[in-house]
Amino acid sequence: MWARLLLVLGILIVVAILVAIIIGYRISAPRYSGPISDHFDGKEFYNLNGAKAKGFREVIGWTLNRQQGPWPAYHTNPPEPPPPTTVTGKTVRVTFINHSTVLLQFDGLNVLTDPIYYERTSPFQFAGPKRNNPPGVRFEDLPKIDVLLLSHNHWDHLDIGTVQKLYERDHPKIVCTLGVKAFLEENGCHNSHEMDWRQSVSINDSTTIHCVPAQHFSGRGIFDRNATLWAGYIIESKVAGKLYFAGDTGYGPYLKELGNQFGPLRLALIPIGAYKPPWFMSPIHCSPAEAVQIHEDVKSMQSVAIHFGTFPLADDGAAEPVEELSKALAAKNILPERFQALTVGGSLVLN
Repeated sequence: MWARLLLVLGILIVVAILVAIIIGYRISAPRYSGPISDHFDGKEFYNLNGAKAKGFREVIGWTLNRQQGPWPAYHTNPPEPPPPTTVTGKTVRVTFINHSTVLLQFDGLNVLTDPIYYERTSPFQFAGPKRNNPPGVRFEDLPKIDVLLLSHNHWDHLDIGTVQKLYERDHPKIVCTLGVKAFLEENGCHNSHEMDWRQSVSINDSTTIHCVPAQHFSGRGIFDRNATLWAGYIIESKVAGKLYFAGDTGYGPYLKELGNQFGPLRLALIPIGAYKPPWFMSPIHCSPAEAVQIHEDVKSMQSVAIHFGTFPLADDGAAEPVEELSKALAAKNILPERFQALTVGGSLVLN
């Protein structure tokens, strides 16, 4: 009797493991193959200063001992007016849609960063971190997108369903990191240009996009960890100035180098959320205090917060990143309007 039960249990465990492996393989993205560099060993990418995301053992330890701050029930804010079709001249319009999805409008260009309209940041829409509020701009209210910036392939930054819809509707130029192009093409999204750190691409006669280092990691399944690159971008416009999208990043010494190379910057989009507990998150996500340091390091004239308030990805509560940002700015005597956390759907216009 007991022997039979143990046999059945053993079979079920083996089947569950096999199913997990098959699913993990199916959702993994293609691996990049290319020359060895100072951040690629021929198989995996790594951060310049050796910082690493925590491994499986630490993930289990954190999961079993989570002390998450409060998040309110799902709520819908009154809708903001749709963004204009286009913005011309030296004016820069920034619209915070949600998480790290931002619409940048300047000099006749519409640039969208890391679009995510998923309900959950997960391969399965029945499980995983669920959004706390709807996107601040409805998909159908987005103006025609000219350029799509993808910082890396994590589920909370590369929503392939939204990318497919944008590609079908607008055929934007997609700028992505090494290895991501193959994943996009597998999903029917072409017209992409993948870049390594320190490479650049011209969008038109007046705008160039530079791919710059970030401190993070990548992967969509269990067989593609660090198999594709992560990055930030600096948009250099002869008309609108230099605009920085930091992507997803921890704090590192490379940031001062960016400031020395490209600064001063007219605008920086800097992450402030998913930073608790620090022992687990600090290699890959910056705290609000570190975000303020990034603002200074890159010599930003105006910064806008991203990566907060939409998905409960870590232990910080919904309001904590903004509250801590305010404290960090006050501690350094920086005017709060210099580094703003916009409401979902809210906009900032730089004239």
